[in-house]
Amino acid sequence: MRKIVLHTKAAEKSGVVIENGEIHEYVIDRPGAEKLTGSIFLGKVERVDQGLDAAFIDIGQERSGFLRKEMVPWCEGKLTTALNIGQRVIVQAIKEPVGNKGAPLTANVTLPGLFTVYQPFAQGKLSFSRKLEVEKKAELESWLEQEFESSEGCIIRTAAGDVAPDTVREELRGLRDEWKTMEQKEINQPCCLWSEPSIPDTFIRKFPATTIQEVLIDDANTSKRLKEKFPSLGKRIRWERDVEGKLPVSFSRLQEQIIQPLVEMNNGVSLVIEETEAMTVIDVNSHKVKERSFSNSQALDVNMLAAKEIQKQIRLRNLSGIILIDFISMKNENKEKQLVSEMRKLVKEDPTKTNVFGMTRLGLLELTRKRESASLPSLLTNPKEVNFTDETAVYRLERELLQRREAEALIIAVHPAFMDCKKRLLSEPISSKIPQELFVRQDADISGYQIELEGSLDMIREAVQRRGYHVDNLF
Repeated sequence: MRKIVLHTKAAEKSGVVIENGEIHEYVIDRPGAEKLTGSIFLGKVERVDQGLDAAFIDIGQERSGFLRKEMVPWCEGKLTTALNIGQRVIVQAIKEPVGNKGAPLTANVTLPGLFTVYQPFAQGKLSFSRKLEVEKKAELESWLEQEFESSEGCIIRTAAGDVAPDTVREELRGLRDEWKTMEQKEINQPCCLWSEPSIPDTFIRKFPATTIQEVLIDDANTSKRLKEKFPSLGKRIRWERDVEGKLPVSFSRLQEQIIQPLVEMNNGVSLVIEETEAMTVIDVNSHKVKERSFSNSQALDVNMLAAKEIQKQIRLRNLSGIILIDFISMKNENKEKQLVSEMRKLVKEDPTKTNVFGMTRLGLLELTRKRESASLPSLLTNPKEVNFTDETAVYRLERELLQRREAEALIIAVHPAFMDCKKRLLSEPISSKIPQELFVRQDADISGYQIELEGSLDMIREAVQRRGYHVDNLF
């Protein structure tokens, strides 16, 4: 069972999932970062490309969306027989726009609920989870065939098997009414007809209703709205004035932990997590327990514990794409298979699709995780700046000054650490090697060094006096 904690009063909305007393998932929703995926639009056909067998749809956004023929459920022949230029059509974004390309669209619109997904244009298609009991499936199928028109359809989720059929029917009718209300809007221009906030709505629906113990939310009005939208969760949704006080750590402390690449475990083993453009690499570091060598069994035990923490961190940080894990070496194929099996078991707890491929020839465990949004470390931190070391900067300055011949004098600002490094590296002053006169001042607010001014000796002396600099001529 899991507890969901929602902080919605601040401009940056936050959602947290607590399982077994620990935070396993954290999402944020910031103003201006709204997603198109899942939103439903009234669109206007701008162009039908017969070569691509696709249409470009104006959806009221900066770039037109892209609708392929296979995404139009009522199209049986050429796309030109189903869509005409200027025609208005209701579509849904299935992915975010990338670069100068618009959002990919589908005309098979879906309205999701906790137990079902309503599809107004599914042409009578009814889909059921394979995990549903035969009796319940038959009962629901019979009701749907009587209730739905030939143009409609729906998907019955696995979670429907844990509730009464009446609950499923109630939700489907609610989604159907929501669609009819949307369809009846008198709007002519392309625009967004329906969208759902990532927090709290989409976040709550991400998890099977039967696995949610309670939902705590800090806004009374939002709490009331959620109870109306998700009646099956009504008794488990609760308004709490101070939701942050119900967390194991504060939001600020949680963010500080998430951006750290080093994760210390209780057994002396640590994880080092590094994201790159191509992949994420995780190293299981055992340097604190290296005074004793590991047997294969001991290495497996440590790796099993590390695997559990790794899965938690992957989910908590929302790491995705290719992930390589360098576990403690085990020179035993059976032990490696046990570790891979354990990892596959652990990733099943993650609602985001994850595939574990096994060990590479280099002994790295390889897995992929579906990319749904940017990782939290990339959202919370600035891109890393690549800076020269003080040693490199000292030699660069020396070389730069030796090459300058035009000016009589220069003002140079240097960081105190740079000055200390220069004294340690160069026994002979740079000023003795060049014809120019140097005026060097220390400034803790700069990085490395800066050549601030160059010119005649009189001009530089006047500038030093006017600015009140304390300078050193011997450098």
